[in-house]
Amino acid sequence: MGGGATVTDLPARWRSDEWRAELEGWLVPAIEATGRRVTGPLVQERVRFWSTVLTVETDHGKVWVKENAPSQAFEAALAQVVEEVVPGTGAPIVAVEPDRGWLATADLGAPMWHDDTVPPLESWVATARQYATAQRLLADHEDRMLASGLSRFASEPERVVAWCEALLSSLLGLPADDPRRPTTDEVSQVRDGLGRVEEAAAALEASGLPHSLQHNDLHLRNAFPLGDGAAIIDLGDALWAHPLTVTRIPMWILRSRGDLAPDHPDLRAVEDAFLEPWADVGDAGGVESLRALLPAADRISCLHRAESWRRLMGDVPFRCVDEVFQRSVTEWLVDATAPDPYSSAIAR
Repeated sequence: MGGGATVTDLPARWRSDEWRAELEGWLVPAIEATGRRVTGPLVQERVRFWSTVLTVETDHGKVWVKENAPSQAFEAALAQVVEEVVPGTGAPIVAVEPDRGWLATADLGAPMWHDDTVPPLESWVATARQYATAQRLLADHEDRMLASGLSRFASEPERVVAWCEALLSSLLGLPADDPRRPTTDEVSQVRDGLGRVEEAAAALEASGLPHSLQHNDLHLRNAFPLGDGAAIIDLGDALWAHPLTVTRIPMWILRSRGDLAPDHPDLRAVEDAFLEPWADVGDAGGVESLRALLPAADRISCLHRAESWRRLMGDVPFRCVDEVFQRSVTEWLVDATAPDPYSSAIAR
């Protein structure tokens, strides 16, 4: 279950005076080098076992600064590459320290989803179109994207199945009382569902679409209104993978929050926004042919979530992991192999 280069109590470190002094020693001069003047103290907004986020006021508005756990510290360098290739896709960058994984960005106000009210369809469509358009452009910059530290997720069917088998083996190697250890029924389901995973991976591999940036946590709490589109943040969970796998999280959120049927017009509208930028690529065959790939993309995307949680849990002692997240790796592996991944996840 290893992931990051070190295993440390990250929340304790991020709350320490020593760490704060190191961050502030870089941040204040980096901000002032851009012509801004710092006008307030550094405020720690939140600490989770996977990241911490702070803010500081300047004479040009609030600046946010983030540090991720080691396995996802590539976000700082990745955000810089994305901004260079597709300007305006993320929050405006104020400063980057890639060796420490520090990323400082300008404040964009409230995200599209900032309360208990699900945002209107237009916001989901705008975000989907913005992101898919960026993916299309980023697909041509694989070397630069991977050089940032972004990981490539396996695509060949046999390698995807082998990844599942290796993950299951590592989970079964945990002590009997470890909550991550799958139950007997879960083990049976995963093994019985490996054929489904293989078929899904084969369908995506045969699609002819190039791999691109799979955000792996795309939703409207990570998106901010920007012109006719959206600025999208939080790339720490990202992978280099089949582009359509990015659709699952927003589609499942819309479907579950609105209790919508799979063919509901609102879902179709968001699907279209994700698919249209790819409709003329190679042998894609148009929007309807791409739509037929979404069940396979849903299934493989569950493995992407498992991978994100797997690497994060390798960065900290297990006691640092919130109880609500302790079974995340196991549950996403179970969902990926279930007859219906959506129903499997919603049942929880």
